[in-house]
Amino acid sequence: MIFIGMVACNKDVVKEKEEPLKEENVVKVKDAEKLFKGYCTELYTIKDPSHPPTFDEIADNIKGYVSEDRFKAQIADRRYEIPELVAKELNKSIEVLGVNLEEQSVNDNGTID
Repeated sequence: MIFIGMVACNKDVVKEKEEPLKEENVVKVKDAEKLFKGYCTELYTIKDPSHPPTFDEIADNIKGYVSEDRFKAQIADRRYEIPELVAKELNKSIEVLGVNLEEQSVNDNGTID
């Protein structure tokens, strides 16, 4: 869900401009899934629950996956603390096994939410 919010186009903006989508702005589903899986893997992977990465270590690993505004919002929400707390509480490692993005709708300009 986070990724969709970060890359989805605002329908109202797209409709106002009525400009065709430029090829360099198109993200292939396979590339989006790869990016999102990288983000999820960096955020949620905890190999050793007794020594999980710190909030700051997770935050540093996530920086390249999100915009500066999104990064600051997630820091403020303490989102990067959640995997560490869950792993410690359950005393279990956490691993991302896969990511599957599903199409919600196709916009008039061909973009997909």
